[in-house]
Amino acid sequence: MTARTIIEQVRHESLAAFEETFASLQGVTDEHLTALRRASTSTASRARFPQSDDPLGQAAYTAAALRGLAEAVAALQGSQGTSVEPTKERKAS
Repeated sequence: MTARTIIEQVRHESLAAFEETFASLQGVTDEHLTALRRASTSTASRARFPQSDDPLGQAAYTAAALRGLAEAVAALQGSQGTSVEPTKERKAS
């Protein structure tokens, strides 16, 4: 195995582990998972994850992940009853 092959294998394993964790978060729906997977397969290669030399695919994948994480955090904050809109909080201070 070459160093590049090993790096890609580790990268794919890390992304797969991320997707498993991502899917288990409260507030993350199938829609988020679909968006994440579509973002990674939007390139011509149809790889499961964005290629390391595809900055647009990586950006789309990251954006989809961040959206899902933000909604998971919002759902968690809402379930704890401590949700406050940031703009109102800033205006009060």
